[in-house]
Amino acid sequence: MAQVTARRWLLPCLLALPLTAGGAPAPIIISAPRLAMPLGDFPAAVDVIETPAATQARQGLQLDEALNRVPGVFAQNRYNFAQDVRLSIRGFGARAPFGIRGLRILQDGIPETTPDGQSQVDAIDLLNIRSIEILRGPGAALYGNASGGVVAITTRNGSAARGHGGGLLAGSYGFRRLEAVSEAQGDAARYSLTAHALRLDGYRDQARAEKRLLRLHSQHDLDAGVLSLHLRYLDAPLTEDPGALTRAELAADRRAAAPLAQFLDSHQRAEQLTAGAQWRRPAGAGELRLGGFVTQRDYRQQLPFFGSSQVAYTRDFYGLSLGYQRYLGPTRLLLGVDLERQRDDRTRHCINAALEASCAAPGEPVSGPLALDQRETAQSRGVFVQSDTRLGGGWNLAAGLRQDRIRFTLDDHLQSGAEDLSGAREFDETSASAGLIWQWRPGQRAFINAATAFETPTFTEFANPAGSGGFNPDLQPQQTRSVEVGLRGDAAGLGYDLTAHVTRVRDELVPYELPGDGRTYYRNAGHTLRRGLEAGLDWRPAPPWDLRAALTLNDFRYREFNALDGESLDGKRLPGLPQRQVFLEAAWRPGDVFVIADLLYVGARYADDANTERVAAHSVMNLRAGRQWRAGPLHGEAFVALNNILDRAYIDNLRINAGFGRYFEAAPERNLLLGLRLFYRP
Repeated sequence: MAQVTARRWLLPCLLALPLTAGGAPAPIIISAPRLAMPLGDFPAAVDVIETPAATQARQGLQLDEALNRVPGVFAQNRYNFAQDVRLSIRGFGARAPFGIRGLRILQDGIPETTPDGQSQVDAIDLLNIRSIEILRGPGAALYGNASGGVVAITTRNGSAARGHGGGLLAGSYGFRRLEAVSEAQGDAARYSLTAHALRLDGYRDQARAEKRLLRLHSQHDLDAGVLSLHLRYLDAPLTEDPGALTRAELAADRRAAAPLAQFLDSHQRAEQLTAGAQWRRPAGAGELRLGGFVTQRDYRQQLPFFGSSQVAYTRDFYGLSLGYQRYLGPTRLLLGVDLERQRDDRTRHCINAALEASCAAPGEPVSGPLALDQRETAQSRGVFVQSDTRLGGGWNLAAGLRQDRIRFTLDDHLQSGAEDLSGAREFDETSASAGLIWQWRPGQRAFINAATAFETPTFTEFANPAGSGGFNPDLQPQQTRSVEVGLRGDAAGLGYDLTAHVTRVRDELVPYELPGDGRTYYRNAGHTLRRGLEAGLDWRPAPPWDLRAALTLNDFRYREFNALDGESLDGKRLPGLPQRQVFLEAAWRPGDVFVIADLLYVGARYADDANTERVAAHSVMNLRAGRQWRAGPLHGEAFVALNNILDRAYIDNLRINAGFGRYFEAAPERNLLLGLRLFYRP
């Protein structure tokens, strides 16, 4: 097997060698590593996606529209808003049945990831992004409770202000998005205020979605420093969940919803408000950083199964961060502390097959409708130090050390059967990373990076499979050790990066379902091994053209793991993840016109730990075209996009280890998007 894998990876390595000619690196500054530095000087795999690639003629449904171009990133579930986008980096995050796990998500420096490790990204205005930084792998240790990487999103703040106006997007399957924008820039202040209302009937039955989002990002240059303010409000009153299908149901009607999803009217609604601020100012020989935020979220969901399937919680999530940066000789040093607290008041109500609000089966004596009522509190305190040292001779050393204490507390308000299941779990974890980068020719760099990281279970993953509330007493955090080596360079309009990585995980958190239950539970696998090769290529052969290619080759396997029935799964592939992924894009932008074509190939993957349910590979091609124009103070843009132009039938979302073989959620057929925007710029 090792020889076969080596041959598969040898060709991309050889193809990268001729690119190492003289040149200068692109002057891109990244901030995701916490110490802002030129991209070329950071010894780890990082990608930056800027406004045109992230937003131009996009539909703005989920993050995968922009992130598919990044090697090492795999995304699915664009069309089921109730489950949200499922995003993974180097395999971390693939296990999540909903939301994002194993990654640290930031929007304008404010975490979308709670202290227990869960991320929800429905409150991101995807069509008003200024840039996205994706830190793949080890550097995530600098943020604490995450193993796979960092996605740092920066939204528009009024720089290069568009003025005042709005737009309308319309497309297949009842898609509508109405936008409003107000942006202005002065000598010492700038702001961007955007709002949109989105509606989608959906490709499948039981797949309607409605969402409204208001966003304000302002920046102020004061005598006392630079102050950034943020406000976001999300109202998602209806998001239906069509559920997953068996293979037979998929073959009969790929647009159908799961029977129970329609019978129970499976759906969710969410409302969220976030406010935050960051302040930077000189302090002695260094710089002082201070940030704070508060998020409130109200959430209700009917899941597509009988029993304790009506979930609700109200969340208060807030935090403070403090940092001090200064030079000590050739070393730039950052000392900091992150304090965060999450409090969820969570309930689960029952509904039985007779649609009675009862936790008892039909025909049995009616019992109470409440299966769980508890307050969940997670508090995290992280202290970290990060350094960046120029060693001379083209060498640069970056290192970081972080110590986290995370405390989970559960207060059982139900106390069913007079049993109090209240309790607490506390974890003290240390993460470290160190990387060395060498500029061996002008514009050409080689690096090596090693790191350790950890990932605790979330409150949802702590669910007790015994059927009661409280913590699963057998569940432990997973521990990660990773090494990566890479090449990065730019020469005469040709940029490339090539990274090979090996990651070992102990006590990996693995999902499973119990027969007749419908809920997802978690347990620890013994050991897993992840090996991969990631290659990216950007080429600008002439001013109108911009070509992009990204290749991902993975070998992710269980090394020590037994199924629930005791069968050894050693050597089996981690489910839900393709071994190969290829992205190709050609963009032509002569003046105010643009035409963009892209192709995404996703290799075969498995739906279960035993690798018995295989999903075939697929390729999807998309086309976008548009034009911008100016008439005095009026500016406009019109565009058209044709998605899945080859009309391929493929799986949009795969539910790992789902019960009763309900693994599959189908993607739409060929579909159309039209857009028009108008702005008045005084």
